[in-house]
Amino acid sequence: MKGMLFTSFLYLVEERYGLEMVEEIVEESAPASGGIYTTVGNYDHKELINMLVVLSKKTDIPLTKLTKTFGMYLFAELIAAYPQWIEGLHSSFELLQKVDGFIHGEVKKLYPDASPPEFKCTRYSDNSMELIYQSPRCMGDVAEGLIQGCAAYYGEKLHVQREHIGDLSGSTERFLLTKDTD
Repeated sequence: MKGMLFTSFLYLVEERYGLEMVEEIVEESAPASGGIYTTVGNYDHKELINMLVVLSKKTDIPLTKLTKTFGMYLFAELIAAYPQWIEGLHSSFELLQKVDGFIHGEVKKLYPDASPPEFKCTRYSDNSMELIYQSPRCMGDVAEGLIQGCAAYYGEKLHVQREHIGDLSGSTERFLLTKDTD
């Protein structure tokens, strides 16, 4: 997993809970990398999961909620770093439909060794879409947070219905997205 995700997570923790908390979760999770991340480095995704688990225990915030919050934060970080990725896009559905074909292609140009998850979209109408998320890293909560962050960016309210597909590993998930038109 690219280091940018790790650095974004640690920035989020520092912003919300302070530098001391960053130090505590790195120390308690004892990542193989030593907790030193560069945006272009590659790291085991389990290090991020372990830090999330430690943060959840320390803050009494459910792991799922923290992970989705991280996804929302990550969306804002990505858009701030790469605003050109969303030029000419005017809705969350437009952007989500571009993730696999365009955005992940751009990621691979920047980081040839990256292995981003797959996002396959099927748009049913102006207000409904199916998104299939597939990744061996099983970070569906981050994906859901990214979806919610995308909707918030465009000032939209999305109802998200999520189900695991296949085995219970969470490597493939189906998101049914419905825009709230109120």
